[in-house]
Amino acid sequence: MTLGEAIFSVRPWQPELGDPADPTALLGVPVVHRLLRRPDAPGALVVLADRRYALTGPVLIVGSARQLAGYLRRRGVRHPSPAQDAWLLRVLSVLTQRPRP
Repeated sequence: MTLGEAIFSVRPWQPELGDPADPTALLGVPVVHRLLRRPDAPGALVVLADRRYALTGPVLIVGSARQLAGYLRRRGVRHPSPAQDAWLLRVLSVLTQRPRP
């Protein structure tokens, strides 16, 4: 799979996926690197073995860094919780500064 072919998906977090703060595999793909762990709620930003990124929490978002960053920008970072806004801004910062695999 090349970066241009990365499959993008957004779905609710399911209990069978395990702990969103410390996932070991997502959608059958092993987690190979943990970039961020959310400090105030279960959630993380990870890199999968197939070179896609995953954002975990109440929802699971999987795709390339560019796809995840674009999704977060389109949705806007305007939530009722300042902690949620801060988390998503930090994730966006990491995604836009990472070299592309």
